[in-house]
Amino acid sequence: MKMYLEGKDIYIGIKKAAQVLVSNKDEINALNVFPVPDGDTGSNMSSAMLEAVEWLDKLKNHNSSKDVLKNLRDGLLMGARGNSGVILSQIFRGFTESLETKRKIKTTDFINALKNAKEVAYGAVIKPVEGTMLTLIRLLAERAEEELSEIKDFLEFTEKLEAIAFEIVDETPKYLKKLREANVVDAGAKGLAYIFRGINQSVHGDTDVKIEALEKATSNELANIAYEDITFQYCTECVLKLDEPEISKKEMDKIRSFLEEHGDSIVLVHQNEYLKTHVHTNHPGSVFEKFLEYGELMKIKVDNMKQQHKHVVENLAQKENSDDVVKSIEVKDNEDKNWGVVAVSPGEGISNVLKSLGVNRVISGGQTMNPSIKDMTEAVESLPYDKVVILPNNPNIIMTAEKVQEMTEKDILVIPTKYVQEGVSSMLGFDDNLEKDELFESMDEYVKSIIPIQVTHATRDSEINGEKIKKDEYLIFSGKELKEHGEDMYEKTQKLLLEYLEEGYEIITIFYGEGSDKNKIDEMINNILEKYEDVEVEIHNGGQKHYPLLISLE
Repeated sequence: MKMYLEGKDIYIGIKKAAQVLVSNKDEINALNVFPVPDGDTGSNMSSAMLEAVEWLDKLKNHNSSKDVLKNLRDGLLMGARGNSGVILSQIFRGFTESLETKRKIKTTDFINALKNAKEVAYGAVIKPVEGTMLTLIRLLAERAEEELSEIKDFLEFTEKLEAIAFEIVDETPKYLKKLREANVVDAGAKGLAYIFRGINQSVHGDTDVKIEALEKATSNELANIAYEDITFQYCTECVLKLDEPEISKKEMDKIRSFLEEHGDSIVLVHQNEYLKTHVHTNHPGSVFEKFLEYGELMKIKVDNMKQQHKHVVENLAQKENSDDVVKSIEVKDNEDKNWGVVAVSPGEGISNVLKSLGVNRVISGGQTMNPSIKDMTEAVESLPYDKVVILPNNPNIIMTAEKVQEMTEKDILVIPTKYVQEGVSSMLGFDDNLEKDELFESMDEYVKSIIPIQVTHATRDSEINGEKIKKDEYLIFSGKELKEHGEDMYEKTQKLLLEYLEEGYEIITIFYGEGSDKNKIDEMINNILEKYEDVEVEIHNGGQKHYPLLISLE
């Protein structure tokens, strides 16, 4: 029998839960309501859990439930990516806050924690949608109270809790029409059920944890910096536990000034009693000495970038001569500005367009790779401005962007762009001299002035709004509405564009990516210009994956 859980049990349980979730990541990603190659729920939830594991591993003593619960909560928040990651972090926020005063956790405490998890998670979502992981945590809390409140032994309790969780997953299509149409269960709910499976396995003694690594940066990404541009040789990172949990803005400014004098590519983040920095410098020892004035170094990391770059470039020398490579452009921060701008982009070519329009920091991301709250916070903190605009450019990233305000003292303005085409258009309304409300109105006006079109392909046979979809067919969406589908994406795209031009639209901007043919794009545009010779057309190599064509109509 196991009558209670302590800090170490929670620690091992979360690590096992992370292992189970990561090992089923691809299955969860495939549970996409649209049959397109952009499922990311499994990756986003895995990312959050792995960050939580990192935070838990930093603890020297796992016997303290309070410390374990706090690091679990903070780690999940910092690692949260996309809507699923943010909602998961809020579920565990409610769960951990309910248990913080408990040294030994009983099954009744666990049930109360589930109930609080439901309250906090629903409170964090402006418009809760049933048939999702929210439904799972709500029904799990209700059924645990109704069916498991008399059970005292955790061995029986978690076994039945896991079974109930998967029963609820199977019921999610009852609550959400789009799940029924796609013939899938909800991905986030299934991911959460796998987390409870991992907890159950650990309670039953399966404590052997081997977590698969998620994808790391590619060699192409590592080679983005030219060797001769590496002025500061050592990539230096450290995490500091402050002597005092609070640190003044004045002291933060002093540290930032010190780092600016000693290097570049600076990120400085303060959360609770921790201070984290990333800096490229020629004197990492000086950075560590400076930080020791404020507390205890918990983690340090130094990489010789020139040596790393030498190996990467040698392996990529032949690829660098390809005509199809999109080169990144660099922009310098103008410190006289009032507002900085951070944007998410799915491709290097699109990133360059965003930079040319005034975006200061571009975070690589999109449907299959949502940036975390930590990624966004670090980008915001790296800017020399007190006010920052964020362009999420994806509906799954908007909630993550909105959470950044909780992690920084800077004033954050989120323009809720759902498509990268909207982000590009919004920059035409950017005016550095406007106040927050006026700037939102100006940029949002340009967001609403365009029609975003996405072309992708079906990953399975399916049905969307009554339309029978065959695997490998091309799907042409206007916003989130399926407009055309078929085997020839250029023919179907041309048909849709002509329909919009008949309505009076005059400007077409095309970002082409993987799976597209530039010659066929030119042919399609020539066909359009034969009928509408006054139409303005811009074509860019966007470099994005999964979407051969991203189009903006004005």
